[in-house]
Amino acid sequence: MTWSAVVAAMDDGDTFRSRVSMYLHPLAGRPIIWHVMRSLAEVEPPPSRVRVLHRAISPISLPMDLPVPVLAEPVQPESELRSLRAAVTAPGMTVLIDGAAALVTAATISRLLRAGERGVAALLDTGEPPGGIALSGEGPALASADDPRHPAVTAPIAPMSEEERIRITDRHSLSLAAVALRDRLVRFHQEHGVSFVLPSTTWIDADVRIGPDTVIYPGAVIEGATEIQRECVIGPYSRIVDSTVGRGVELKGWNYVTRTTIRNHAVLEPYVRRGFD
Repeated sequence: MTWSAVVAAMDDGDTFRSRVSMYLHPLAGRPIIWHVMRSLAEVEPPPSRVRVLHRAISPISLPMDLPVPVLAEPVQPESELRSLRAAVTAPGMTVLIDGAAALVTAATISRLLRAGERGVAALLDTGEPPGGIALSGEGPALASADDPRHPAVTAPIAPMSEEERIRITDRHSLSLAAVALRDRLVRFHQEHGVSFVLPSTTWIDADVRIGPDTVIYPGAVIEGATEIQRECVIGPYSRIVDSTVGRGVELKGWNYVTRTTIRNHAVLEPYVRRGFD
């Protein structure tokens, strides 16, 4: 199947009370919109192109590490719906996804694409009335509605998990998404041989890599592009930022490790600090 994607990132984000675009706020170490783009890129086959529609007064820095062509298109507030219809109207299968739907997975997008072959399909949020988080179908069918995000006739599609219905619109929903994504990342690492003593107290960013037979104690915070090799012990309330931790390392607790490398089998006593801010 050949398909394209349109990401609608046109909310004003006033509820964030921030000078930063709501789509650029961090979630697990990456901007909210990065998670949407990554899920699109992980679909097999990936989209032939991705168009991101954003408000002209809120520039968006797009991720550069995606294997699909991405085009950012600034839109004036008075022409949002017209621009959105124009973006999806080309013939062919199209996925229209909300740029704030950071938890939608590639598996759910694949399910939408299959359903979209039989007509317009939608993953709906839980609002009253429900709004479209992601839709799929032939471009002209999506563009026929006054607002393509709310087509009149759709086939509802169930997500792989209910957390995918979270749409980040304020800092409260951002925290809900953060907890759900943290739990998802913990499960991923558990499946690859990592033990968490009390996972609900641990924080892990999306780019963190952890080797098997490593034990993570309560309160650990692991951020950025950190790599922890196998058979390590990360003691309670340690924070590791953009660092490499060698094989068999033990952090006894309350350690701060930032932008450095810890050699294999090293032992850091409690409260020891390594690296440079």
